[in-house]
Amino acid sequence: MLYFAREIHRSAGITEEAVHLNETQIDSPKAPSLFRNRTYMTVFVGQMLSSVGSTVYSFALLWDMKITTNSTFLMALVGLGWMLPQVVCGPFAGVLVDRWNKRWTMFWSDAIRLGITSLVTLLAFAHALHPVEMIASAFVLNSVGSLFGPASGALTPLIVGRDQLAAANGLEQSAGPLSNILGPAISAALIAWQGVPMAYAINALGFLISVATLFAIRVGEPERVKKPFGAKHFFAEMGEGLKTIRTIRLLVVILPAAFVINFLFAPFDLYMVQFVTEALHRTQVALGELNSFFAAGMIVGALTVGLISKILRSGYLMTGGILLTNIAIMAMALSSWLPAVLGFAFLAGVCLPWVNIPIMTMVQRMVPQELLGRVFSLIGSLFGAAIPLGMLYGGFAAYAFPIRDLLLANSGVNGVLAIVMICIPTVRHADLGKNSAVPELAPSS
Repeated sequence: MLYFAREIHRSAGITEEAVHLNETQIDSPKAPSLFRNRTYMTVFVGQMLSSVGSTVYSFALLWDMKITTNSTFLMALVGLGWMLPQVVCGPFAGVLVDRWNKRWTMFWSDAIRLGITSLVTLLAFAHALHPVEMIASAFVLNSVGSLFGPASGALTPLIVGRDQLAAANGLEQSAGPLSNILGPAISAALIAWQGVPMAYAINALGFLISVATLFAIRVGEPERVKKPFGAKHFFAEMGEGLKTIRTIRLLVVILPAAFVINFLFAPFDLYMVQFVTEALHRTQVALGELNSFFAAGMIVGALTVGLISKILRSGYLMTGGILLTNIAIMAMALSSWLPAVLGFAFLAGVCLPWVNIPIMTMVQRMVPQELLGRVFSLIGSLFGAAIPLGMLYGGFAAYAFPIRDLLLANSGVNGVLAIVMICIPTVRHADLGKNSAVPELAPSS
């Protein structure tokens, strides 16, 4: 374990003092139970409520743009405002996150977003919110938010024990599908009751709760070395993050595969609309049920991944999750009976977190603390870039090919990827449990 830490730091040009901090983190005694960890639960509750508020806001923003302009182009610009900042700002945000205190980075990120959503809410109540402001708010909110994700991923290992990382990541990821279930329903109810401005206000309230919880906690973070602030140093630090990824052979193998999987299933929501209407000949009610079953499965999978990771090696869990998710999607594509379709959607949802959470946990355990922000941001930018490219591909493919054939083909490619990955010893032997061996290092150039 110490060899791994020193080699990573040597390849990235990090000091021996930083290595000592990483070794202390690795060998720290077992932390309290996750649900008895007051600091972690305080942060989790705040982030879960904020996540629900953000989903309420995104639904309301698209609806507001629709009824205000009836323009699909302007609605697409709002969607671009959600995706593009992660790709463009991510690598730069990671450098800043690694320079700054993680808790305060999260605090000020949400404080700024609280101010923006409060302004949007006031403009909406005053009937002075125009399409330009709607689009701008999406871009600015997600640009500022590009700091929050890497900071959160880097803060979690400082709050929970290393044996609890998988369970903690699972609990955090369960908030996403839960928000996807609750957010649109709450937003629609608020819009029908009091109008769009009230839905915007809920997002501001979510950020306010998040800011309060982050202010209330105390986390001991490693002392940061003050570095010069200039373009040369900035890009050099960004390069350290990239070099760290290249040095970890396991990440070199799994990240390209993960990019392909994200690319192929970025337009999954589009596929489901086509599948429900063209293959099943059903209405929006069936689409809502399908999305709800998939999201419910993701919650179950996220909450159980911590337990399963103690039984299966991480390599088997990750590749098995890819394989089972895509088998379930193929079975769904071949089904015409709605209860069977819903069952397979639930199964696919259960297995998907078995892919995402092990990858995140691997990064948190293998990457030195002072490089986590940069690594998370670079990975986020990589995966974020796959989404618009995948949407372009999906829009054409869904038009050109029958939806059942398209789902079968995409799932087949992903299944083959999973089989190829498990044949690679670096992936097959990856085990980040308590007594795990150190993952193999790639040759550094």
